[in-house]
Amino acid sequence: MDRKNFDHHILAAMADNLGNSLREMARCGHSRSKRATLTEMSIQLSGFKQTLADPQKRQELVESCRQANREPLKMPANVQFSVPVKLVTTPYPLIWLNQNAQARNLIVYLAGGAFIQRPLKGHWQFLNRLAKAADAEIVVPDYPLAPDHDFKDAYQELLDLYKWLYDQRPVSSIILMSDSSGAGLATGFCENLAQQGLPQPGRLVLISPWLDLQLGNPLIKKYAAKDRLLDQEGLRALGKLWAGQTDPRDARLSPLNGPVDQLRNVTIYIGTHEIMYPDAIHFTRRLKAAGVNTNTVIGRGMFHSYPLYPIPESEHVIMELARVFDQQ
Repeated sequence: MDRKNFDHHILAAMADNLGNSLREMARCGHSRSKRATLTEMSIQLSGFKQTLADPQKRQELVESCRQANREPLKMPANVQFSVPVKLVTTPYPLIWLNQNAQARNLIVYLAGGAFIQRPLKGHWQFLNRLAKAADAEIVVPDYPLAPDHDFKDAYQELLDLYKWLYDQRPVSSIILMSDSSGAGLATGFCENLAQQGLPQPGRLVLISPWLDLQLGNPLIKKYAAKDRLLDQEGLRALGKLWAGQTDPRDARLSPLNGPVDQLRNVTIYIGTHEIMYPDAIHFTRRLKAAGVNTNTVIGRGMFHSYPLYPIPESEHVIMELARVFDQQ
């Protein structure tokens, strides 16, 4: 398809999807809040899905992220925090929210971003709200990203950080939490911990996890048009950068294929308007079949990583997590 026809196809699809969103907003109260519908519309208008789908624009995004990621980690800009926040450089660069020796739980948060982007403003706003509501410390590591790095570099840094943290506190008080690509990394990391004979974190919380690098589930096609943010082929291309020379079916990259029986206290949040939905449900079935304590919350009519956005549904998730963490 040439550039002119490609752009026409994209604009037509956007117009159709916006029309669907407006009709759903008119039926507001049926399945989701008005603010959620408006947020989904703004996600579509951002054009990120179109950037992923277009090879030239996608490559420009990769190069932009490459340059940004080479800059030293800095404190988040344009975010007003209501909890203490600071930059820490040991054992690796990270941002620490609400550092407090009296806090009951420590959340290690692996931010998503298609394996190429550092945390965005929305991540920091969500984590600030969560830290305050749950009265928890949150550590956000600046783990290595593509295209300068692949998953092996990230695994090594995360393992060093994990050992450093559980040398200082009970491993049961550590919560590994993540979204999207970060959730795939977190899941594979926990499966790998079990294979190395290392202890599991007290809880694993996954938001819209990317569990199969190749997104090969045939059911995904049924959700592709509903997903206003992610493009299947574009993500596959970025996944190849993350995999490097390793087979993308490797469980460290696609934890949907890995051993799940040693995982502990897994919570999953997933929307029905996203391409990650079929694999999240399949993974839930695998966890339950293995006897793992699992709770999967399905956001009806909700979009990718919806708990991260400032919408009523997110506030519900945050309060729910605060109650769960209080019982940790």
